[in-house]
Amino acid sequence: MLGLALAPDGSEAFAACADGALYWVELATGDTNRSTKKHPSFASGCVLLPDGQTLISGGYDGVLLWHDVPTGLCLKRVAAHKFWNWQLALSPDGKRLATTTGQYLPGGWKYEPAAETEPSVKIFDTASGERLAAFSHTPPVTSCAFSPDGQHLAART
Repeated sequence: MLGLALAPDGSEAFAACADGALYWVELATGDTNRSTKKHPSFASGCVLLPDGQTLISGGYDGVLLWHDVPTGLCLKRVAAHKFWNWQLALSPDGKRLATTTGQYLPGGWKYEPAAETEPSVKIFDTASGERLAAFSHTPPVTSCAFSPDGQHLAART
């Protein structure tokens, strides 16, 4: 398991796993369900939207997938990155999703980081999948988090 999200009422856990699939587990019974669409490699993270009906996953394929929790069906696919997705962060209001990516490649003989081939932080609208912003950073960003008020995004290399 590389990512975990919990239902607002604590009844279910959602897991992004190394087999590329997304699983949801009824915590009281242990019963499991799986998404019908999976990432071809690792599913690196997942977030559950506040309505509890939509799960968004990111994977090493650089793609974001929107999953319908009641049916397990894939609702939407967005090519977010050329390289893999490291981490997802959901804004407190559930309207924005931040993703991180980046390759650690040497830029010279002293092994200083190479310039990015794409912005390592991108923010998407969770309803439409539209990219809202992109930020470059050297070295690449591996994790991020929204501030409690949702006005700021912190990024870590």
